[in-house]
Amino acid sequence: MTYRLPKRRERVSHADDWLMTYADVITLLLCFFAVFLSVSLPRKDAAPVMPPAAVQEAPPQIAEAKPEETMPVVERLDKLLADMKDTEEANRDIPEEKTPPVERAERAAAVEAPPENPPAPPPDIAQHPEAQNAAEFEKKGDRITTLDMDSAAFFDSGSATISENGRAILADVAKKIQADEFKDYQVTVEGHTDDSPIKTALFPSNWELSTARASAVVHFFLEQGLPAQKLRAAGYADTFPKAPNRDANGNPIPENQAQNRRVVIKLEKIERG
Repeated sequence: MTYRLPKRRERVSHADDWLMTYADVITLLLCFFAVFLSVSLPRKDAAPVMPPAAVQEAPPQIAEAKPEETMPVVERLDKLLADMKDTEEANRDIPEEKTPPVERAERAAAVEAPPENPPAPPPDIAQHPEAQNAAEFEKKGDRITTLDMDSAAFFDSGSATISENGRAILADVAKKIQADEFKDYQVTVEGHTDDSPIKTALFPSNWELSTARASAVVHFFLEQGLPAQKLRAAGYADTFPKAPNRDANGNPIPENQAQNRRVVIKLEKIERG
């Protein structure tokens, strides 16, 4: 008897097996693109979105100068400080029944009556036209007050050295800040520029220039006797413009750029615990 080994069944190899995998991949890709197109295409009933360029096509509007802006710097500073002092006195919690009527009437008369001989600005400040519109004041509640000054009255173009006119203005500002009513206020000096690029050995960019100008004002305040713990300096370059530096076509707007070149002195009242 002869024993025969069973023959191995040879596995039939299919040369076209890869076509099945390829077809699956193609099907998945088609499904992906179909979902992608359905999400990307805008709906017909959706409101059209205004492109950013269209918003900028409108010509920039330059606000008209307020009556206070035509006053000399020192007079406007006196007016601001008087308003702040009146606000603080009005916010004091004085019981009405404990205040004699005569004293209340005298206090109201003192607040409403203008000074008979208001202090005149120093002659060296009044003589220079660039210092007349150097500052613009803005009160933000009872705690924050900003003094916005055109940097042209303090610095030459591309310079961080305070001019003699600027030192005269800042000396008067420092004297006001040293008053008792501002003893609990933090003073922050901010430097701002326009978007015109600068690249010099001292100032590689507007960041260095704006920071150097703010630091120069802080150093001047230190010379005037302001305590160092109350002072801070910050440079913002052209990141916080008051008005657009350029129009919709990218052309510079000189009037707006002049507004954006400024030094801001911010007074913020610190609450004592």
